[in-house]
Amino acid sequence: MSEIKEILLNKKVFGFKDTKRSLNRDIVEFLPKTSSVGELFDIYNALFYEISSLGKKSHTSIVKKSSKYAGIPLDPQLLEIEDLEEQIQILKDDIDSIEDEHPIIPNRSVIQNRANNELNYYIQSGRKRQIFDDRTLRLIKKQSGLHKDAPDSDFVIKLDSSAIGGIISGPPINTINDLNIDVLEINRYGQNIITNIDNTEPIERN
Repeated sequence: MSEIKEILLNKKVFGFKDTKRSLNRDIVEFLPKTSSVGELFDIYNALFYEISSLGKKSHTSIVKKSSKYAGIPLDPQLLEIEDLEEQIQILKDDIDSIEDEHPIIPNRSVIQNRANNELNYYIQSGRKRQIFDDRTLRLIKKQSGLHKDAPDSDFVIKLDSSAIGGIISGPPINTINDLNIDVLEINRYGQNIITNIDNTEPIERN
């Protein structure tokens, strides 16, 4: 029969106060490690050529995420193009703001259809503007220095329909205020209509 040996176990028991003094209660190992922005860029620069250009973890994904947050940076070339387009538009406005002249009929004249005296037109910037307001016709007569009771034949120029049709049309005059619109608006009248016609897709025929 084997001999039984006695093994003594020493156990040290700490009281509450001793435990509080002896143990470090800060669990440092489980705290997340923080990095500065500078460290982030140092890591990024170090791994720059190891990051793939495409994919989930790539330069493309970084750019997309950053652009979503900060916005897409403006392209200097696009800014230059926009600046040139703006300058071109200003030049167009300046050119279209120059008052034009009809080769025969002077501006601020009134022409009347020879076959129908109710069809009257005011010439502005070399264009005919049909008058739909009798008060406007009377005002034009007064501005020409004639008495309001003077016959229209004293200040209107009578033309045939074909001659009137050969004059470029301007915006109609519906009220007296329409006399004071800018030359730019008169010269550009009808351009939107022409543009829309040019941009219309051709109709397919069977």
